[in-house]
Amino acid sequence: MMRFSLLLCSALMLALMPSVLPAQTAAAKKTAAPAAALSNFKESGSPGAPLTIELYTDYECPACRELYLNVLPSVITDFVQTGKARLIHRDFPLPQHQYSRVAVRYANAAGQIGKYDLVAHQLFQTQQEWSQSGNVDGTVAKVLTPAEMAKVRDAVKNDSKLDESVAKDTAQGGLDRLTQTPTMVIVSGGKRETLAGSLPYPILKTYLEKKLGK
Repeated sequence: MMRFSLLLCSALMLALMPSVLPAQTAAAKKTAAPAAALSNFKESGSPGAPLTIELYTDYECPACRELYLNVLPSVITDFVQTGKARLIHRDFPLPQHQYSRVAVRYANAAGQIGKYDLVAHQLFQTQQEWSQSGNVDGTVAKVLTPAEMAKVRDAVKNDSKLDESVAKDTAQGGLDRLTQTPTMVIVSGGKRETLAGSLPYPILKTYLEKKLGK
């Protein structure tokens, strides 16, 4: 069983260089089968892009917040929107975070009505508030209409597929040998390489451009 530490999550914000794990990469190439296709709202970019970025996050993880708000927008602009990379969001709620799984259910329920990005951004933006109060519902309600919120609440309460999605992501994370969040798995030419931590964008950009052969 994988063990997680709250110190690992918070320490990621201090990372200065990518943590590329060659041994884990080799194992992943042998054992990791592609997970079942995710719903489209958790994917963006061209399916034919030369790179695929699989991003594992936990909504209560401070380093994930840093990456999502301050690094990912540049990745999307420079690589996803230009056809260089495909982005897949994967949920990896850590056991020490009390409200992470609740947040995942709300985000993915919102995805079913076309509001995934809006709600995911809201959850990361206001992380310090709801992670203390547990009021995920009230946090999400601030960015959705009452009609939209009613649909989300119904799905959160009744849709078992929301849990199945998380189970698939965490299973793939096990195959990728995740030890912390956030983690990016870069898929290129059938090979999977693991980058652990909230990396400064200039470092990440240099790495991705190198993978593209620039």
